[in-house]
Amino acid sequence: MTLRHKPLCYMMRVTVILIFSVCVLIPTLLSASFQEGYNLYKKGKYYEAEAMLLREKELTPNNLDVYAVLGWCYLNTGRYKNAIDISNEGLEMNAEDTRFLTTLGRSYFELKRYKDALGYLERSIALNPENSFNYYYVGRLYLERGKYILAETALSASIKLKRDRYVFYLFRGEVYERMTDYASAEDDYKQALALKPNDPRLKEALIRVVSKQTEEASPIQ
Repeated sequence: MTLRHKPLCYMMRVTVILIFSVCVLIPTLLSASFQEGYNLYKKGKYYEAEAMLLREKELTPNNLDVYAVLGWCYLNTGRYKNAIDISNEGLEMNAEDTRFLTTLGRSYFELKRYKDALGYLERSIALNPENSFNYYYVGRLYLERGKYILAETALSASIKLKRDRYVFYLFRGEVYERMTDYASAEDDYKQALALKPNDPRLKEALIRVVSKQTEEASPIQ
């Protein structure tokens, strides 16, 4: 090979390395960075996850997964306005991503802006009717507003989709208790206790509704 050809071969090798870095290494590293942030979120290390994901957001501003998990970090740390802001950013890129709609619904629910919450949750249900937690939050919303029949309907839908969440039974039991259907409330509190034994709140609720049934059954003196 002549001296004239050597610089050309060197440049070709450099070009191949650069293309490999751009097409393979950098996307892999970015993916690993998101995964690390997501793993921190799953471990409950929300602030550490947030720091990692905010850096990732700067590098990959179109990665909707980053926005979704950031929203969950904010939800789990009580920063509902932050959750609303990041979810709205995500919706600007994909108006039908139910992760953002659900996060918005949950955030507005926690802020007691029930009309806004219901609107987002209903949109999320329309797009993804298999998400049990959407019905759960709709049920809790109606419970807070004293609309017990609607609350019972929504919570029953959540249980039909996912039967292993004790909170679904807990809040439906509370609905039945407020409706003075103590027998149904007792059944739900027992089911919740089976899923989460030794929970003091559930034990107290169960004792309360059993006592009320005993009082009702006692003859009037």
